[in-house]
Amino acid sequence: MNKTVTLAVLAVLAAAPALAQETTLDQVSKDLAEIKAKNERLEAEVEYLKEQTKGQRKDSAKEAVDVENLKTVTSKFVWSGDFRYRNEQIETAPNSSLEEHTRGRDRIRLRLGVTAKINDTVSGRFQISTAGGATNDPRSTNQTLGEGWSRKTIGIDLAYIDWKPYSALSVQLGKMPQPWLRTTSYFWDGDITPEGAAVKFAQGKFFATAYYDWLNERYNNSATNQTRSDTKLVGGQLGWKQPIGSTTLTAAAGYFKVTNIQDEVVSSTALAGTPATTCAANATFFNNSTNGNLTYDNNGAAVSGCTALLSGFEQVNALVQLDVLIGSFPLTVFADYMQNTKAKAHLVTGEKLDTAYAAGVTFNKAGNPKTWEIGAMYQQAEADAVFGQFHDSDFGDGKTDTNGFVIKAGYAPAANWTIMGTLFLNDLNNDTGVATGAAITKDLDYKRLQLDLNFKF
Repeated sequence: MNKTVTLAVLAVLAAAPALAQETTLDQVSKDLAEIKAKNERLEAEVEYLKEQTKGQRKDSAKEAVDVENLKTVTSKFVWSGDFRYRNEQIETAPNSSLEEHTRGRDRIRLRLGVTAKINDTVSGRFQISTAGGATNDPRSTNQTLGEGWSRKTIGIDLAYIDWKPYSALSVQLGKMPQPWLRTTSYFWDGDITPEGAAVKFAQGKFFATAYYDWLNERYNNSATNQTRSDTKLVGGQLGWKQPIGSTTLTAAAGYFKVTNIQDEVVSSTALAGTPATTCAANATFFNNSTNGNLTYDNNGAAVSGCTALLSGFEQVNALVQLDVLIGSFPLTVFADYMQNTKAKAHLVTGEKLDTAYAAGVTFNKAGNPKTWEIGAMYQQAEADAVFGQFHDSDFGDGKTDTNGFVIKAGYAPAANWTIMGTLFLNDLNNDTGVATGAAITKDLDYKRLQLDLNFKF
C-alpha cells in the first residue's frame, strides 16, 4: 500500500514539469494571439487616421483655394453708400395774394452702389437710390416722410461702364455722374445723372471732356415725313489745373447745347373756344414746367392753352477756383459765369435775360471727426441764362429768374457722420415779376432752411 502511494507521488512529481511547461506554452500562445490582434487593430486605426489626415489636408487645401478665390472675386467689387435725414423749413410767397406760407417736412435719402473691376481697363458702376418723390423727379433723390407710411420708391441712380484704354483717357457709357467740372454754384442740380456718353482726357495740368447725352427721344411716326425731334445735351469743356506751392488754381470753359428745344410745347390745357387746343407737351419739361424759363402762347390765340419755350439754349460757361491752405485750414474760393447765346428778348420788356453768375467761399472741411466747415455764396440767374431742367431744385424754389445768398455750416462729430445746416435767402421773380391785380410785383422773398444728418458706410 505504502509502496503504491509512493510510486503515485513519484509519478506526479515526474509529470509536473511537463505539465507546467505545457501550461506556460499555452499562455504564451494566447498572449501572442492577443498582441497580434491588438497590433492589427492599431494598424487599422493608424490607416484610418492616415486617411482622415489626407482628407483633412485636402479639405484644408480646398478651403485655402476657396478663400483665395473669394478674395480674388471680392477684390473686384468696392461697395459704398450713404444715408441722409433732413428737416426742412420753407417760407415763401408763391401766390397772387403775396401771403407768406411756411412748410415744414422731414425727408430721407438712401444711396447704395458698387464699382466692379471687369478687366484691367474696364470697370462698371451701379448705384440705386431713393427716387425723387412720387413723380420720380430727376432733380431729387429725396423721399418725404408723412405720406401715409407708404413704401418709398427706389430707382437706378447710376449704371455705366468706364473704359480706360490708357491712364489719361476715359470713356463712359450709360447713366453716369455729371462728367464736366463744376463749382458749388447752383447752376446744376447735383442729383442729375446724365444718360449717354462722355470722353474725358487728363494729362498733366490739362483736362478736357466731351459729352453727348439724351434728354428725350422722340419720333413722330404719324407725320408725313416721319420727323425726329430728339432733345439732347451736347458739348465739351477744356480746363487747366495749376499747382502753385500749396495753392491750386483751376480754370475751365465749357459749352452746353440743348438740341430741338426752342418753341417746344411746355404744357397744354384743354380750353373751350376757337381755336381748340392742338398741341401736346414735350416730355423734356418735367412736370410740364420750365422752372423759370420764359414761355409764350404758340397757337395764336389766348384760348389755345398751348405754352411753348421762348428761347433756345446754347450755354457758354467759365469758372475759376482757388484752393489754398491757411495754416492747416483749407480755403476754397470760386467764381462761376454762364451765358445763353440763344436767349430771345422778353416779349414785353425787350430785354435778353441771358446771364448768370455766382461766387462763394468755403473755409475748412467737415470730414474727419471733430472737424468743421463754414461757407457762403451769392448767385443770380436771369430767366433764360440756365436751362431750367438743370437748375438746382433748392435755390430759389428750383427756378431761374432768382438771386440771393446761401450760408452753410457743418460739423463732423464722429467718423463717417456729418451734421450740415444750409440757409437759402433768395428772391424770386427778379425780372418777370408776378401779377397781383393790375400790378406786377418782383423780388418775392424766399427762405429755406435745411438741417441734415449725413452718414456714410
